[in-house]
Amino acid sequence: MPSPATPPDPPLCIDLDGTLSKGDSTVRMGWHLVLTRPWLAPAFPYWEHKGRARLKAEIARRVPYDSITWRYNRALIAWLTEQRAAGRRLILASGSDRRVVADVARHLALFDEFLASDGATNFAGALKSDGLVARFGAFDYIGNSKKDVAVWRLARDCYLVANSARLTAWLTQRVQFARIFPGDWTG
Repeated sequence: MPSPATPPDPPLCIDLDGTLSKGDSTVRMGWHLVLTRPWLAPAFPYWEHKGRARLKAEIARRVPYDSITWRYNRALIAWLTEQRAAGRRLILASGSDRRVVADVARHLALFDEFLASDGATNFAGALKSDGLVARFGAFDYIGNSKKDVAVWRLARDCYLVANSARLTAWLTQRVQFARIFPGDWTG
């Protein structure tokens, strides 16, 4: 009697800011915008009043970003490269603006697709978890912050990039992680 085929692993969804890349891309680009075009600083509260996704889109639209120069987590990228070679679907799932996320996805050439904020919807927290469930049903997730708890609660397997011992201790009391990666940044 033939054995049943093993079902494929669900997609592995990876956060960008603080997980795959060091820091927060919106904050980094926001500071760049304030320093290079300070007359736009008064517009920030107006953009944010229109929604966090709008703020991210307005900043991304005005700031040249070069994902080639960003600092990436080398331990995580090495593991993701192994996962991809083994046939695993990799999804970059970020609250950052879609233009930024698309640029990172192109640069790293690891991802099958990406999901991101779009100027109207801030793809973070509960909206991210609901969006991943709607898109994939089952999924695994790699994140790094308290905001990711909503996503980990619905993920099959949970992975953490540990950027702080204190935060890691707090998170491990709430989430069962399959693996914890160090904050191993290049650059």
